This record gives sequence, structure tokens and C-alpha cells, in this order.
Amino acid sequence: MNAPPPTSPPSGLRPSRAHLIYGGVEVGLSLVVAVVTWATWHSVWTTLLWTVLWLPVAHALGLAAGFVMAASGDPAPARRTTAGTNLAVWAYECAASILLLDVYQPWLSAAPLPAPNGPARPVAVLLLHGYGCNRAFWLRFSRHLAEAGYACDAINLGPMFGDIDGYAANVAAAAQALAERTRLPVVIVGHSMGGLAARACLRRYRTLPVAHTITLGSPHFGTLHTRNGVGTNVHQMRLGSDWLVALASSETDAERARITSIYSHHDNVVYPVRTSVLPGAHNLALDRLGHVSLATHPRARALVLETLERVAQGLRHSG
Repeated sequence: MNAPPPTSPPSGLRPSRAHLIYGGVEVGLSLVVAVVTWATWHSVWTTLLWTVLWLPVAHALGLAAGFVMAASGDPAPARRTTAGTNLAVWAYECAASILLLDVYQPWLSAAPLPAPNGPARPVAVLLLHGYGCNRAFWLRFSRHLAEAGYACDAINLGPMFGDIDGYAANVAAAAQALAERTRLPVVIVGHSMGGLAARACLRRYRTLPVAHTITLGSPHFGTLHTRNGVGTNVHQMRLGSDWLVALASSETDAERARITSIYSHHDNVVYPVRTSVLPGAHNLALDRLGHVSLATHPRARALVLETLERVAQGLRHSG
């Protein structure tokens, strides 16, 4: 059992270099699209339209392909819906993904999270993003937490394509620092890979002041979607990987009872969906929500807030 790493005074937030490069590529390609469109049509409005829309259109087409692959890879009855429902799920996922991944993450990765302005709460919240993302993923979600009175923090998990176990010390230091700053126990909320990073951290640092872990769309037993990714962390998230098996076998019943897994039957990244069900944990299923939507939609947010209140009530009773 490892002791928590020492905490250090918080330093200024630094933008994510990888995502700044991504943002630069976005801008560069937009200029290319503008030049080509103008050279072809010599129309200001056509040029403006394609310059603004090429990235959302490309992102939306990629998401449509992802939903098709998920449906073919997981033909479970719970996934079957009408064409209109599928279109609505895709449209909301497009809006959420384009905002968070193409706007917030490249340009706002160093933005501070809002301070709590609601009623005082007995826990603080540490937010962990998923694969390929950064802390800006949580900017919208953190506003709702602040309005509900929760102090929260978010960190970057790096390197982007590194070993999930390698994130443990950073997560532990952030949880310890948040607990010391607020003098409150911490609840970790992890989206996708972030939920696995939380579990990996708690496997190594079992004495952290973490009262509970909430995962959103986390591939606890892997996902077929990793066929389309690169990096050590992607190999660890493969369906039934040795790393996931070892992680699961290391947890006690008491530790599992302090985990809540929230997932969607229509996840376009984590499938088959049954891999998000973690035996011994509190498993809460949603439907008609895509992968990124689990961190933005009011129904998912309501489940997170309900879980935070349940944890708070348990702490009051135990105290």
C-alpha cells in the first residue's frame, strides 16, 4: 500500500500543448478550405459558409460512423430504437462533442473552474477527463456543480497516450490537495478513461480521502472501439485486457460499494454496453445518450447530483 504523494502549492494552469496544436491545425485547415472555396466559387457567402461548417460537418460524419459501428458491434435489444430517436441522439452528441472537443479543449484548457455559490456541501469533487481530452471537458459540468454548492477541481491526465497507471500519482496529489484546501472528503467523477484512472489510483493509494467514485461511460471491462485508437492506454482498454482483469481482481467488495457506474445503452464509444456494468458497484443505466453526452445532458447530471447527495447523507450518518 503506497502513501499518498506529497502535495505542492498549486501552480498556474498551463494550456494543453497537444490541444493547442490541434486548434492550430483546425485554423490552418479552415484557411485552406477558405482559399479553395474562394478560388472555386468566388463567392463571399459560400466561402464563409464552408469555412465555418467544414469542421462541424466532418465531426458529425465521424460520429455517425461511430454510432453505426456501435450498433453493429452491440446488437443488444436495449439499443434498438426508432430512426427518429437515433437521429436525436446523434444530433445532441454532435452538439456536445463539437462544443467540448473542438472549441473548449483547444482554447480553454487553462480556464479556471467556477467557485461554489450554492449551499455548502460536505464533499468536494475532483473531475477526470477521458481519452484524448483535457480538463476543459468539464467547464460546463463544473458550472452546474458550483451552482449546487460543490467545490471542484479538474486536472489533465498526461501523457495523452500513456499508461493509465502512470496517471495515479497525479490523481492522488490532486485529490489530496483538494481535500486539504476544502477540508472535505473528495468524490472523484471520471468520464470514460477517467473512471479507470480513478480506480487505478485508488488501487495504489488506498488511504486517500476519497469517499466515492462516480464513473460516466467508463469501459470497466473494455470496449471494441479501441480498435480505432493508439497508445498504451488504448491497449489497456481493450475488451477483456489483462490490465482490466488485474484491476478488477484487486478491488475488495467494500471498495466496489464506493463506486457508482453511470452508463448509456446508446453509448457510441463504449460497447458492448454491458462492459460498463461493474459487479458490486451501484450501476445506473440511461438511454438515448451518446458518450460525450453523458457529461453534459441534464439526465446524466441529475444522476451525478443524486449520487453526490447519497454519499453526503452516508457521511452524515456515519459521522
